[in-house]
Amino acid sequence: LFKMKSLLLVLFLSAIFISSSFGVGPNLFPLRLLMPIVFVFFGTYLFQKVVLLKQKVKIEPFLLLTFLFFVYTFFHTSIVSYLRSELLGNFYEPFSILNFVFLFFFIVTLYLISISSPKSFLQKTKYLVFIFYGLYGAYALYEIFTGNHLPVSDLYDAPSWMRLAPTVVYNNSNDFAAVFTLMFMYLFAEFDSSKSRSSLLVIGLFLIHVFIIYKTQSRLSLLITFAFFGYRYPKKFVSSALFGLLLIILMGNFTDNSWYAQLIDDIAKLKSDLSFSERQSTSVRFYLYKYALYSIIPSFGMGFGIDYSAEFYRSINDVNLHYIINPHSFIFELLINSGVIATLFYLFINLNLILKNIAAKNSDLIFQIVLFNLLLFSSSSSLFLWPIYLFFIIYICKSYQESTL
Repeated sequence: LFKMKSLLLVLFLSAIFISSSFGVGPNLFPLRLLMPIVFVFFGTYLFQKVVLLKQKVKIEPFLLLTFLFFVYTFFHTSIVSYLRSELLGNFYEPFSILNFVFLFFFIVTLYLISISSPKSFLQKTKYLVFIFYGLYGAYALYEIFTGNHLPVSDLYDAPSWMRLAPTVVYNNSNDFAAVFTLMFMYLFAEFDSSKSRSSLLVIGLFLIHVFIIYKTQSRLSLLITFAFFGYRYPKKFVSSALFGLLLIILMGNFTDNSWYAQLIDDIAKLKSDLSFSERQSTSVRFYLYKYALYSIIPSFGMGFGIDYSAEFYRSINDVNLHYIINPHSFIFELLINSGVIATLFYLFINLNLILKNIAAKNSDLIFQIVLFNLLLFSSSSSLFLWPIYLFFIIYICKSYQESTL
């Protein structure tokens, strides 16, 4: 039983990071095939443990409260969708409804695992994130240098000059950048808790990560990478920056001028990319967020239903949106689809997690939770981005691990 439990857990967690990139047809990817089996197994395992064997299982009340958030959000959004469909004739894509139901059972499965086997869940997650971070990084470099992508990528058939942005197993480079940066922060906090790793190793990994994220053109992910590294390794961050500056000056004086000029151009381009005031996308996002807040009025604060944010933006006649229909924010997507109460519930959970870790003086988790929410402003649509739910539940379990392990 122990071996079966470990094997299913490893396969399930691996399937989360494989996403929908491999599978049988367009809908039967590994996570969908495995999830029912894992759901039944861990549900039965927990029932046997608690009811039949009468074993005591410690469950932190806040863990149940966070589960209540998902239950409320699911049923509220489903009821709103049904009522709007019947009364107003709103149409909801069958694929979105299927994904939403799958999402609910996916989250229930994560909770079954985290409650029945909390120690194994955190331990195996830690090592699988490490393995997949390496695999993601290697494949991202392959995409950057070859322009070849998996069929799931929106760059698969793109013009050759557009293909050098890595997407790995995700639909677009922003989603990949968000998940890849979450993994980066989590791994440094877990595997270098004492901050005693070799400076050369730490800086080397940081520079490789920065290079990959820069190629995704996700400015927010790049800034969050800098913020996390600067907070966690201030001396290494400053010393590497000074060393880099000195190296550029010396190489400018002693090497070919054309190479130096190209380097300066690249640095200027990076500065331009990080300038939120100079790109049209910043203006578009302002209007996306403005109308997300406005959605409270026509929906009476109840939301518009399952994955309806794209349709909501289509209904708005404003050229400032430039036909963008993705909210580019998990929080605003939640607000449009599920309403005010679900959004406030989510914000309350995050505030509670931050306060809990402030009391425990766990600055690593505080930073990760804050940056986690900021990162979700970079992904195009977070509702069906499976790894973000895994990380969210990891943060909850680690915040209360003294009570749950």
